[in-house]
Amino acid sequence: MILCVLSDLVVVTNISLILDLITVNWIETLIMKTMNRFILFFFGCTLLFSMQGCSPYYAFGNSGVDPIVFIKPLYADSTKQTTYIGGKYDMSNQNTYLHYGEMNYFGQMYWAQSHIAKNYNYSYGAFGYAGSYKVLEVENFNGNKSYYGGGLSGEFNFNLPTKTIDIHLIGLKGTLLYENGDFTRFRQMAAQQNLISGVSSSLFAYNISMTEGIEFKIMKDRFGIDFSNGLTFFVNDSPEFFTSSVDIHYTYKQITLFIQNTDSFFGIGNEFTLGINYRLNYK
Repeated sequence: MILCVLSDLVVVTNISLILDLITVNWIETLIMKTMNRFILFFFGCTLLFSMQGCSPYYAFGNSGVDPIVFIKPLYADSTKQTTYIGGKYDMSNQNTYLHYGEMNYFGQMYWAQSHIAKNYNYSYGAFGYAGSYKVLEVENFNGNKSYYGGGLSGEFNFNLPTKTIDIHLIGLKGTLLYENGDFTRFRQMAAQQNLISGVSSSLFAYNISMTEGIEFKIMKDRFGIDFSNGLTFFVNDSPEFFTSSVDIHYTYKQITLFIQNTDSFFGIGNEFTLGINYRLNYK
């Protein structure tokens, strides 16, 4: 009997040791894979910066990040559809595309519509914009370069409603835009002379982002915050940007005021936006 018990203990001990070894090996493998991914990511970022560092890097004046701030109705309200017009002013910091002293700004107008059901919402709209980019890095082309463009944007979110709060769960937002003007021609001409790198031939770009947000009501006032993270791609050009955005908005009756901060990593950089929406079908 004692021998049987000892035998069982040995078996259990061996199994425990084997499990420990498997666990240790699994953890070591996970750590190694994580380190390898980090090293590859760091190497990729370094390579990208070194490639951009060979010559000044440029792309569009509009990075395509959340061009329309969609204001969705609350599900608890009687209105399930809103139509609005809006506008915003967007300005970069003084290190646009990592070029010290260069700045970018543009104004934009848009029309949009939002619909809400109990468990989802969707929005769509069209926009147009015009702006100017101040070039300092390319001596033969220094100065302000104007540009203009327009496009379409749409968003779909899953929705979790309560009486006073709507939680916009994970969603998808897509934007297609066209851009042209003096800034576009500068990039084309400078690239032909091997003075710059980046987006030199494309007139079209598109952004795909994951979104989430929350909307809540206090008396007659409404507040909300939205987030997005995604990528901007350029048609017929290889570069792409990682993008992120956050906006905070306040609505009273038919007027919504908002501030927005966007970033395109390895791209135009950080930008700050002030904007307003006016609801057309307010009752």
